[in-house]
Amino acid sequence: MSKATRITVTLDPQVAEWAKQAAERQNRSLSSLINASLRSALVHDSLTSIAVDDAADLAAAHDELDLTESAAADARRRSRGAA
Repeated sequence: MSKATRITVTLDPQVAEWAKQAAERQNRSLSSLINASLRSALVHDSLTSIAVDDAADLAAAHDELDLTESAAADARRRSRGAA
């Protein structure tokens, strides 16, 4: 594990109480809970900043729709043949 850096954080009293209660429920230290929460928030922020290719998303949605329609048509043909 890398060397920890000690910092001081000032929390709103209500937020501090929520954090303490959450840490107790999870059997974790307050420091561990805050580290995990901050890590999650930073990862979330970095993922939300990734550019989305709308054209690629639309093409993928069309491909999925085409496959679904083809599967439904195949199922109808099979059910007619079995009747």
